[in-house]
Amino acid sequence: PLAILATFVMMGGGGLTLNIISLGGLALGIGLLIDNSIVMLENIFRHTEELHDDPLDAAHVGSSEVTSAVVASTATNLAAVVPFLLITGLTALIFREMILTISFAILGSLFVALTVVPSLAAQFSKVRFKSGVKRLPGIGLVDRGVMLGRRAYRAAGPRMVKLRWVIVLVGFGSLGGAWYLTRDLGSEFLPAVDNGNIGSYISLPPGSSPEETNETIKEIEAMVAEMPDVETVFATAGGFIFGSSTVELSGRGSVEVRLVPLADRTMSADEWVRQMQMKVFQRAMPGVRAFFRPPRISGLRTNRSGSPVAVTIVGEDLDVQQQIARDITAVLGDVPGLENLEPSTEEGSRELTIELDRERAVQLGLDVQSVGSTLRTAVDGTVATQYTEGNDQFDVRVLFPKETFRDPAEVGSIALFPSRAGGAAIYLRDVAKVYTRIGPSSILRENQNRILRLTGDVITSEASVGEVAAEVEARLGDLALPEGYSVILGGEADSIEENSRQLATVILVAIFLVFVVMAVQYESLINPLAILLSIPLSLIGVAVALYATGSALSAPVLLGVILLAGIVVNNAILLVEYIEQFQTEGHTRTEAVIEAGAVRLRPILMTSLTTGAGMLPLAMGIGEGSSLMQPLAVAVVGGLAFSTILTLFVVPSAYLILHGFVDKLKGFVVGSREGNLPSPEPMAGD
Repeated sequence: PLAILATFVMMGGGGLTLNIISLGGLALGIGLLIDNSIVMLENIFRHTEELHDDPLDAAHVGSSEVTSAVVASTATNLAAVVPFLLITGLTALIFREMILTISFAILGSLFVALTVVPSLAAQFSKVRFKSGVKRLPGIGLVDRGVMLGRRAYRAAGPRMVKLRWVIVLVGFGSLGGAWYLTRDLGSEFLPAVDNGNIGSYISLPPGSSPEETNETIKEIEAMVAEMPDVETVFATAGGFIFGSSTVELSGRGSVEVRLVPLADRTMSADEWVRQMQMKVFQRAMPGVRAFFRPPRISGLRTNRSGSPVAVTIVGEDLDVQQQIARDITAVLGDVPGLENLEPSTEEGSRELTIELDRERAVQLGLDVQSVGSTLRTAVDGTVATQYTEGNDQFDVRVLFPKETFRDPAEVGSIALFPSRAGGAAIYLRDVAKVYTRIGPSSILRENQNRILRLTGDVITSEASVGEVAAEVEARLGDLALPEGYSVILGGEADSIEENSRQLATVILVAIFLVFVVMAVQYESLINPLAILLSIPLSLIGVAVALYATGSALSAPVLLGVILLAGIVVNNAILLVEYIEQFQTEGHTRTEAVIEAGAVRLRPILMTSLTTGAGMLPLAMGIGEGSSLMQPLAVAVVGGLAFSTILTLFVVPSAYLILHGFVDKLKGFVVGSREGNLPSPEPMAGD
């Protein structure tokens, strides 16, 4: 509670709010909050119970022994996450508050561990009553299990030392196997959030009346009512509502469905959408296009198109673009997981087209400018003068009555007068073709080039965004295009690529900063190198956990790897710290490695278990809104589980290998001169 209160104080000072991201960061940091206190209290307990020191001396000596390790582990945790605050982009915008919250929680835990825990340990030791917890069933088994583990570690120590090269090679060989598992995981920018809000897009053929659209919407509403788990339905016909504004389109409509809470449902939102889409296709309503979309994070656009999959066709002729769009739709129609593939220009409107025969117009004494001016006056009017009344002025517009032009034939009867004097009136139909056609309601352009965009949704229960994007790219690789036309793949895949590139840079910078912090702490490069080996080896657990849960690679997963870079080195720091302490007490390097692993077995297991247990509810997806953080928690829990085991064997083995190499290098560089150096003078007290 003290660390949480300190975290809230720092959050308030930093201007953070309580939301799903910041509270998610606090939930992830719950396990980290007590890690430092566990390390501190366990060492005080060891001095009191095992070394039988005076309680006050145990609190003083025990806390001082691990202070540097606690500070170093906290510094590495902060060094791992701070680089994330230096990047820009959508990922940084989404997860910035979570990173800040975790950083504040780590700082709060350090303050409590260095001040409150030693004081309380010394004060509580004066109480003459015992809690009796040790006598509870199963508690004694834990202590006996730890002691048994220590004896087993001491017994296996000599063999570990002997096979240290084999252990390190097996560890990195397992890392290669973990990389093999990640090839089939798929990728996405953010995991799907099943909040139960399902949208739909419904369009009728151009020229459909609002009444016809309303009847179609009612029919689809009836189909929605037959589906399970429906809580509310909101339908619009003759247009759509976007934010606080409305758009009127007679052939457009939508049906917004809210499902009951996830805990009360019989199926996921993705499955509901798949079944509903199948019902619509089976009904086969002529000319009607109805697509239901799975839930999305409201207000979040990960790319320019706003859809998981986007195919952009670049060219000048709209008819050719539409033909290419139809070809692409046919090619991609059966891609697993791809739904609702639709063009951006499908919603057309009826427009009047006038094609002027320029040669005939010139022969009759007409030019394009005069024809256009006459048509503008006839249809839209021309301001002939202004009428003044008091301080107000009003335009006097001259034009034909609106009911004069109800069809192309009436427009063709507009009289044109040649520029030469005395010329007879010429009707528009004599020099131009006048007709109506269906044209696009809007024309999209990018970089001054006309584009037509196909957008689609991804059903994540069938395939990830990365898998769908890879299949789309493979199928369109052999598509024949006319000269001057090109196809550009976009959508969420672009965000995934940019996010992966940015977070990969952050991971490398985080590892470098962790190394710098430890190098400054130990005034050595060898010990930090041995400790850093725990970071890549933790990726084995990440890969296994993602593979076992079927989670795709996403921004939260990479963020979890960044957190792991600071977390997994904590156990290695504790281990190496005690190896150094035992050597200063006169033990050989081999004896120090074995004894340090046995002594630090309990705090290593405790910190790993508490950190993992703190993230377990998120990893299990318990609670509404947890799906956004679930991949991050899965990655951290999996990485911690494997890194704990590997830390106890791979890090000591790497420590011996690196120091042995340094000893040989030192002997080669210094040579026989070392034996000729004068012995140091004994210091006072020696």
